[in-house]
Amino acid sequence: MPRKLRIEKIGFYHIINRGVARANIFLSDDDYVQFLQIMQDASQEYGFAIYSFCLMSNHYHLLLKISDRNLSILMQNINSRYSIYFNHKYKRVGPLWQGRFKSWYLFDTSYLQTLIKYIEYNPIKANITQDIGEYPWAMSSRNATFFSHKVQSTRMLNFELLDGMSFDKELNEDEQKKLNTFLNVKFELKEDELRQKEKFSLESYFGLANSKESAIHKALKDGYTQREVGEYLGLSHVAVSKIAKIYRQKVNLFEKLRDKGIFWSYSKSVSYEDIGSGLFVEYLLKYGDFDDIKLGFELFGKRYMKKIWEKKLTSDKSFIKTNLMLARVFFGMDVESDYFKEVKNARLEKLKLLAS
Repeated sequence: MPRKLRIEKIGFYHIINRGVARANIFLSDDDYVQFLQIMQDASQEYGFAIYSFCLMSNHYHLLLKISDRNLSILMQNINSRYSIYFNHKYKRVGPLWQGRFKSWYLFDTSYLQTLIKYIEYNPIKANITQDIGEYPWAMSSRNATFFSHKVQSTRMLNFELLDGMSFDKELNEDEQKKLNTFLNVKFELKEDELRQKEKFSLESYFGLANSKESAIHKALKDGYTQREVGEYLGLSHVAVSKIAKIYRQKVNLFEKLRDKGIFWSYSKSVSYEDIGSGLFVEYLLKYGDFDDIKLGFELFGKRYMKKIWEKKLTSDKSFIKTNLMLARVFFGMDVESDYFKEVKNARLEKLKLLAS
């Protein structure tokens, strides 16, 4: 499926990107310096300024301001150049980044100070340092290595906002709420004007047509917080987060198998919601690789997997070998292949009974 186009407007953006599988992307001081140098070079080419940044071992945060609609191309340039450097230096192959960078457009500049505070406090929250200014790879550290001769120029850095801020305390409750609002607001571009998407009531997500997990996923995607969804459902925000994570893993597994062609009788763009969990599990048990089936048990649970297996596979004589493997490995049954030759198709038996 084609990627969704980013909305690009001139102004401030909060950018995050992580290493693939959350692996480290900076292994030495030289790596941090190289990334900053690449950003400086890109700044001269694409005309953006950095107002806050923090480079952690496996991810980075940037607060930048663009003067042209070129966010995607400039970030692609930075990530690609650093990936080439890193892979060459450490003699590795494959993607360095977890995926496309995440970006949030600052629709209201009143969020700027809260966002800068959030970015600069990252090392303290991670228990790496105790005070602002101690971590060498955040913009608040004026004596850091990146201000030495190793980085040819730091003209990309604009301290106008940082200098006027107080970092005496971490984000308070009001600031955290403000940050959550910023991170969860959704926009759409209509007639070249950026507008906030209409937010539907939570009740509308949990109708009969949606499973609870897909409803949670859609509500979170449309801007509701985990806490708001949890309060509506009577669940903790941790429980909501876990449900949403498992749902995303199910969708990812489904899309992996769909792209392999397992659902050949359906449209190539068919979704997990279109197929439904029952049919998905049936096809997974029939045609999935061992590791995929194992993951399916982790995501759906042994009870549900066994229910689908008994209903859809055990009486199908075309899958005797598959059934034998599932019975012995996953369900702990001490049976032989003859067991499945004798299993009757309940639906067929019922039709015969009705016809007699």
